[in-house]
Amino acid sequence: MDIELLHNIGLTSGESKVYLALLKIGQCSVGEIIGKSGIARSKIYDILERLRVKGLVSYILEGKVKKFNAISPTRLYEFLELEKEKIADKEKELQRIIPYLEKISPNEDKASAEIFSGSRGIKAFFDMSLYKNKGEVLVLGYSKEASLYFHSYFRDYHKKRIQRKIPGRVIYDYDTWYLKKRGKRKYVQQRYLPKDIKTPAFVYMFGDYVGTVIFSNKNKLCFLIKDKEVFESYKEYFNLLWKIAKKE
Repeated sequence: MDIELLHNIGLTSGESKVYLALLKIGQCSVGEIIGKSGIARSKIYDILERLRVKGLVSYILEGKVKKFNAISPTRLYEFLELEKEKIADKEKELQRIIPYLEKISPNEDKASAEIFSGSRGIKAFFDMSLYKNKGEVLVLGYSKEASLYFHSYFRDYHKKRIQRKIPGRVIYDYDTWYLKKRGKRKYVQQRYLPKDIKTPAFVYMFGDYVGTVIFSNKNKLCFLIKDKEVFESYKEYFNLLWKIAKKE
């Protein structure tokens, strides 16, 4: 479990094992780290060097022997800040090259269909609304399960959306609306459906893209259609429900 937690913040499996071993042992030699972490000798020096560069491991020389030590876990905060800076730089570079990549794509204007599976796949679809969208984002019937699961993701998503000044309208399910206190979001209008209207899946729309998202314990899927006529017909349906939905 400890390894998984460190892996979630950006360390590799090997780095996590070595760092945890050093935390538990304290200052020690390579041989002791290998014994505690289970990492092969052929990989240990490379991993230790990566951890040193990340500022998580230090060493001293005792004679000709290197003794390694784990830096305090609070250093992980600084590590995360550096990772955020790297991601921000990559995002800027991506924004720069996206127009070129879109130009060389021969099928950009053709209708298409795709399936995104798992929570990562659905997040990738949501991210498209930040980079492949020049109009508003429309969300219909946002589910309670998705609201709970993607809470942290959407905090970061909305920061990026606001930076790009992307407007949106969201129609929540009744239960989702009252799941937690809904604060106002910049450039976004929010309403919710009457209690007797239920949506088995929610719809996420932008540009010419329409994504039908099924999110439950059993299934996490997004069926994506890219087609202008389909988008316009879904938008008409959205606008119809927008008129009967209740305001904030």
